[in-house]
Amino acid sequence: MKYTVTHFKVGNGNCCVIKSDDFVMVVDLNKTEDKKSSYELLKPFFRQKDGKDTIDVLYVTHGDEDHCLGFEKFKEEIDNGTLVIGSIWHQDYDKEKYHDPKKDPALSESYLALNKEIKRRKDLDSSEFGDIQKPLKAKDDNAEAFDGLDEPENFQVKVISPIAGDDEDSCYCHNDLALIIKFEIEGKTMLFTGDASSKYWQERIIPEVLDVEGYEDWAKAEILEVGHHGSYDFFGEDRASVREADEPDNYEALDRIEADDLIISAEFRFPTSRDASGDQPPHYAAWKWYHKWFRDNHGVNESDKHPDQFKYTSDGNVRLEFDDKHWKWIKNWDHNKEENQARRLAEKMKQGALSIGSGGLLSKSTAFYGEE
Repeated sequence: MKYTVTHFKVGNGNCCVIKSDDFVMVVDLNKTEDKKSSYELLKPFFRQKDGKDTIDVLYVTHGDEDHCLGFEKFKEEIDNGTLVIGSIWHQDYDKEKYHDPKKDPALSESYLALNKEIKRRKDLDSSEFGDIQKPLKAKDDNAEAFDGLDEPENFQVKVISPIAGDDEDSCYCHNDLALIIKFEIEGKTMLFTGDASSKYWQERIIPEVLDVEGYEDWAKAEILEVGHHGSYDFFGEDRASVREADEPDNYEALDRIEADDLIISAEFRFPTSRDASGDQPPHYAAWKWYHKWFRDNHGVNESDKHPDQFKYTSDGNVRLEFDDKHWKWIKNWDHNKEENQARRLAEKMKQGALSIGSGGLLSKSTAFYGEE
């Protein structure tokens, strides 16, 4: 089966689509500069099921706006009956519960719309496609994640965070409790880490999951989407301490993951000197330790500041394609190609060249596919 995994150029934010012929997963919401909204960016990737735009799974790592930007439009389309999101995977952290509008910064409209939709689904407590919500927890796998869904082919899920019981009533913040999942798709493993901090890795993820027999390799992944857009806080709580340490607190996490490639979803490339590092990520203090690990484990030359293993969305959309045999990287992939292809398919459907099968797949009604 052909799969594509596309990481979009969205600045300091996250947005990724995992897609096959009959399955669409969106990981976090954001938009590129040339699109007005995340909905406009992602609509060409929707599939058709029962005549409706469909996303099988929306996986939101956590509720910050740079990870759920523009959900208001998705909510509007859901309520209008024109869009179906089969299941929403979320961290189960209610930012509204203890929010004081008189003292705290306003919650984004995107988050409020997302939280409203999750609560609607919780109230229904339904396993019907389009009404499912899954507050996934560490040690969950396909059985829990795909409950109520058609499980995609050769697609494995391993959840490593958050730990059950850790929520808005715990001592951890919503970033700490980001929903971290490893996927294995057609043999390729990839880890999405959200904005989880070094503190949570050290206090909870490593001792409560990765040190437990049978789960030691659950974080091991060929591709790592680096934490918090390349922030120092993946390695330690204090930026200066991370930068100057002999070895930062959470450096061992890289040994647990053993990545071959990094996805850096950020506004720009890692700064490679402390003088060039600003307040916002990505940070030199993080680059220093990622680069050291790749020098020590993959033979990267010290003079190669941005090795090929560092895939930057700031350089353009980063895409992985599987063609039934091999995975290949495509840098600076043009997302408008998908939009143009979707438009052509829609035109052919209007002309009667294609029809929608009951399973939601595009099925042949003429010799469009070169078959009789």
